[in-house]
Amino acid sequence: MQDQANAHGTLEAGGIAALVASGAIRSALRLEPEQCQPASFDLRLGAECWRMPGSTLPLAGEKVASLLEALALERIDLAQPHCLARNQVYVVRLAEELRLPRGLEAYANGKSSTGRVDVATRVLSDGSPRYDRIPSGYQGGLWIELIPRSFNVVVQSGVSLNQAIFFTQRQLLDQAALLARHQSQPLLYTRSGLPAAEQALFDGRLVMSADLDQPVVGFVAKRTHKPLDLRQLRAHHPRDFFAPVERPSSGYLFLEQDRFYILATSERVVVPADLACEMVPFDPTAGEFRAHYAGFFDPGWGLQEHRPGSPAVLEVRAHEDDLVLRHGQPICAMAYERLVKTCTRLYGTAGNTYASQEGPRLSKHFTS
Repeated sequence: MQDQANAHGTLEAGGIAALVASGAIRSALRLEPEQCQPASFDLRLGAECWRMPGSTLPLAGEKVASLLEALALERIDLAQPHCLARNQVYVVRLAEELRLPRGLEAYANGKSSTGRVDVATRVLSDGSPRYDRIPSGYQGGLWIELIPRSFNVVVQSGVSLNQAIFFTQRQLLDQAALLARHQSQPLLYTRSGLPAAEQALFDGRLVMSADLDQPVVGFVAKRTHKPLDLRQLRAHHPRDFFAPVERPSSGYLFLEQDRFYILATSERVVVPADLACEMVPFDPTAGEFRAHYAGFFDPGWGLQEHRPGSPAVLEVRAHEDDLVLRHGQPICAMAYERLVKTCTRLYGTAGNTYASQEGPRLSKHFTS
């Protein structure tokens, strides 16, 4: 454990498994092998849930439990399935808790399936006035703030909606390192299968654009009374919750304010075995919209033999104004980070849900 805490970079599956074995990751539920992903660990809901009047964070040194005691409007028992209402704020105690060694930090983000159903998630930890960041040496429980944005959702203890990575001095690739890596082993490809031009690399990021050049360019969430049961996979009909968005004949796609869209990138991205990747906003000055909820791309993404790279799916919401989008418009970027050691259990080798995705794709909760 001490060696891991001293090695700089992000842990891969073997390092995360060692955290579990040492008790640094523990749970009120039985820990399952499938929680350990190539470079991340799935966190699960516990049974304790509170409906809140709004989002909040603890102050330095303050316990999350004290905030819940002071502010909660309702306590809910998730030992049984419960429907969480659209646009309400909930805080759920996670089943997992951490006993991190000094020097090792964690960072949490929503899973891809969670983002694709428009459920916003953020992690709270005792004494930390920052969402999703679990400080070095943290000892204690974790809570998740949930906000279903488009649908009422059914959840229960044991459902996994977010994940965490673990690192010591996170090693993000700068522009020079990213460019050198792309020149020796392309990280981004065009739709035609050619390595993307170096102009796609900017400020230590791979810049990706929207794909509006296919018959169905995406999906838009519908207003519905039907609840989406997040315990049930491949159990919901897409048309009950989403409408397809066809290729705009004018070339201009109008995204309405505060509606939720699923789109895809034109480019195809690759994550080598010694790196991990996070989707980040392209540029705050490009407009006030969010192009993603889920951000982690595990090592092995896009390394399938039959094609170079895989497109990324975008979960897009325009906040302040309607947004006009065109094919090829920059919309998101990828930031790469070094792993402590090369990952030998790559994404897509163990039946991962989105390894073979092409174009916009709904979450695993829907039938094909």
